[in-house]
Amino acid sequence: MSPRIHVYSCARQSDVERLEADLASSPEIKDGLIGLTVLWDKPSAAGAYSQAIQTATAEILVFAHCDVYFPQGWFERLGWEVDRLSSMDPDWAVAGISSLTPSRELVGRIFDSSLEPLFPKTSGVFGKALTTPVPIVSADELVLIVRRESAISFDPLLPDFHFYGTDIILEAERQGKRCYGLDMPLLHNAKAQLRFGPDYARAFRYMVKKWRSRLPVPTTCVLLTEAPFTLAAARVRAFYRGICKPWSYSTQRIPDPCAKAEELGFVELLVAPMLPARGS
Repeated sequence: MSPRIHVYSCARQSDVERLEADLASSPEIKDGLIGLTVLWDKPSAAGAYSQAIQTATAEILVFAHCDVYFPQGWFERLGWEVDRLSSMDPDWAVAGISSLTPSRELVGRIFDSSLEPLFPKTSGVFGKALTTPVPIVSADELVLIVRRESAISFDPLLPDFHFYGTDIILEAERQGKRCYGLDMPLLHNAKAQLRFGPDYARAFRYMVKKWRSRLPVPTTCVLLTEAPFTLAAARVRAFYRGICKPWSYSTQRIPDPCAKAEELGFVELLVAPMLPARGS
């Protein structure tokens, strides 16, 4: 088992099937090459992950949704990316896989089963390809990578399970450290989000209050801003998609993420940038 990289994921008992079919079936995790710690039934992701960082010993900490699938070779590529990033910026703090740049460009390719029906021309693959890490201001929480020695952590007071990716990046920024987007294809085997519930609203209000002097801040779901009706408008859009476009959500989760990764050529995409290094 690699002492350098460790994966953490929050889950509830209702997530067991997804966890076993997706995250735990990722080849390097399944084969015991990469350690996985599941944090069960926690009240908030940020609180659980901040505690995990306090006891972690690995150099690189990966925080992932339980419905993420890492294709073969993903963690080998991560080690390569970490070395490259550290040579660029020895003090980097956080890296995202599906991230927003300061110009609000989505970078880093992922397959997302929840978005494929809405955007069929994308074949479910979203995000711009990159040849080198780029600075970011926000990242989707599906996968976050933290360099433990940066001493950057999650806010244990941030409630529920939203915005902790944006929050930790803003925390790093406040402490003078930089965060980067990586292009490391993976699968997010999720179902569509049809509503923004009270838990989302609580986290939104917390973030707006905490980062008032830094707003507006883009995220992959909604703009963090004090402007009125921002969250209400997002709720209306989600409601509209669910009611007026029910066909968009009829697609089930991918039954075989390994086969889908092969179909998309993700294993080859992961290996390709490392080939010159291997041959040198």
